Amino acid sequence: MSQKKPETLAGELEGRLLKAMEPHADTISRGLALFDEFRRRVRAAAEVLASRIEGPLAVLSEIDWVDVKRRLENLPEKSKKAMILASSKGWFFGWNDSLEDLVTLVEKLENVDVNEIDNILADYHRENFESGAQNLIANHPNRAAAISAAVHAHKSLGPSGYFLSTPVFIAQADGLLSEISKLKSPMSEKGLKELRSKIEKDPGSSDLLYPLLILDQLDFLKSESKRNLWAETTGQCFSALNRHQVIHGESSDYGTEINSLKAFSFLVFVGLHLPLILEGRHPTGIL
Repeated sequence: MSQKKPETLAGELEGRLLKAMEPHADTISRGLALFDEFRRRVRAAAEVLASRIEGPLAVLSEIDWVDVKRRLENLPEKSKKAMILASSKGWFFGWNDSLEDLVTLVEKLENVDVNEIDNILADYHRENFESGAQNLIANHPNRAAAISAAVHAHKSLGPSGYFLSTPVFIAQADGLLSEISKLKSPMSEKGLKELRSKIEKDPGSSDLLYPLLILDQLDFLKSESKRNLWAETTGQCFSALNRHQVIHGESSDYGTEINSLKAFSFLVFVGLHLPLILEGRHPTGIL
């Protein structure tokens, strides 16, 4: 029996297939039409999407990603220097706010006129006051009543409210520092040594918590003897925000917006930034 040539066999198969498909020709035709319509709609949607992302893609293509990487890699070191400078004037800031805000602040403080530090940090904490307060209340619900009351006093009671908000912000920061560090009196001379010992166990974290390592050197925690020595040396009256003077009633003229914001900045540093760094969830994880 002779074998059929391939082209002959293919022709016969084609004929049989076409004959078998004849009863279903209308259905197949409608299916192909639907497929063509579906393909047309997909293409149209793709064209619309492409037009919408063209602008953002163009912007992204213009970003100097090498520079972005360099800025992020240098951020921890620059942040430490900025924290030291800020804390020397009674201010604190953390990595709990947006990375963009943090980088902008650190770079502003890099070459700042010392007389502008209050303005820069006050603006920063005014802008982030609501989010900081909300996060503190959410993260520390057992302190929500006290923090909310101080926030209300700061925002709503005018100049007299600062006399109420400042000591509460400081007191809550005290309590949180003890709670988070698991130290009974972390602000005491002995407590500060224990706090330093805990923090310095992790060099990576200690740079980001550096203000806590030098607390007793700052005006904020300066002892009475050091305040008196400073006054004798400079011939000026010590007027910086000082925890001891506020909490123990030694000062009666601390009620200013700047001092209230400084106290709030310390509360945010302790209540939001400190846990963030200790738990290893800070932005350096993306580098």
